[in-house]
Amino acid sequence: MFQTLPRLPFPLPGALALAMLSLMNTQAWAAQRTVYTGTLQGAGVVVMELDSQATGDGVLTGRYFYPKHGVDIPLKGTPQALREPKTYQEVVESGQDPDSGTPPAAATWQGKRDASGFQGTWTDARTGKQRAFTLRRVAEYDPEALAPDSVQAVTDAISGGVGSGINADAGINSKTAPYESLKLAGHAVPTGADSGSGPVAYRMWRDPRTKFSYPRLSRHPDPQVLARINALLEQRHWQMSLAALACKATIYTDGNPAAGTLGSYEDEAITVDWLSPALMTVIESGSLYCGGAHPNNHFDPYTFDLLRGEYLDWNRVFDAYVPGDDGWRKESPALMELVDKARKPPPASNAKVDDDDTGLDECSDLWPSYLALGAESPGVLSLSVSGVGHAMGVCLGTHATVPFKDLEPYLKPGGKAYLVGQ
Repeated sequence: MFQTLPRLPFPLPGALALAMLSLMNTQAWAAQRTVYTGTLQGAGVVVMELDSQATGDGVLTGRYFYPKHGVDIPLKGTPQALREPKTYQEVVESGQDPDSGTPPAAATWQGKRDASGFQGTWTDARTGKQRAFTLRRVAEYDPEALAPDSVQAVTDAISGGVGSGINADAGINSKTAPYESLKLAGHAVPTGADSGSGPVAYRMWRDPRTKFSYPRLSRHPDPQVLARINALLEQRHWQMSLAALACKATIYTDGNPAAGTLGSYEDEAITVDWLSPALMTVIESGSLYCGGAHPNNHFDPYTFDLLRGEYLDWNRVFDAYVPGDDGWRKESPALMELVDKARKPPPASNAKVDDDDTGLDECSDLWPSYLALGAESPGVLSLSVSGVGHAMGVCLGTHATVPFKDLEPYLKPGGKAYLVGQ
């Protein structure tokens, strides 16, 4: 898959420590976990995940959520009594230490686990009110198989504070990620009218809990391609939704000003810049923050191959990338020739550039290291800066375009099929 993905920021002080922390957290999650669903009397449906086995010193950890909210509430204790904490700020206001190993409980879950489920009594620590719960066992899985790799974990920690908790390349489904799948499936609904003309169209879908919308194809001549592309779009939507809900869950663990918010995902700009029977380019852009060193200011184009039902390999259109000496791909001479032509201003251009503006000359110096390709109206290849570190975030965005017709000398066999109009 030759999709351009955001690049890592330059190494920052503390990155090594964050990497070590991420590895420590990974070790803590290495054990199998059991997933339960059921009802808490008077409160409704809950989904819970617990360590399948307690540690050697008898400690059991886990989390649970109410589907209508999707926000994880942490659990820790013994197999016979699990404590859910008060929020971080509630603990601070009570004069106690929220970072102690045993913060004051908001409630306890006391009961018995067996092969079929978990039953017992939930008790409100403030009022003493009790509710019965009956949960059935629905899955067991290894969260370590889904955990972000060290690169992604460090990037999340530095830029934006939290991520989805699942590797960007891992599939979120009922078999591999049953807890998160139960959190997400069935919540997004279509909103607004179809956009598009002819044989292809899309519609935005919105999860009311996370408040941002993401596209799905609503019309395509090949039903198999439609299904495959929508699965990819749904996974992108789900990854972002998990990160937003993870930020809300930090209300229990963190005192930073963004804790308990959606991390500004509700303000994320998600647009479809190009849709044809052959290509779809989706742009994710905004400024996300849930702690960390600085906001995650980003502009990320993703282009989908609507002929094959997958992320687009730009090498199917023209020789855009070649193998690099370090084992990673690099921009081809053909692509750099197109970039160099796009950098040059039109011969008759007398446009005045404001001294305060960051123009093409300065931002295009970030190419090819932070070059991302896409497609946009009226039928052009877009050349964007994507994944650049925080200091040069002003350069994020599209800075030049190449008309499809100018790509003709570079096209590979079959490449012209991708350059059909809308």
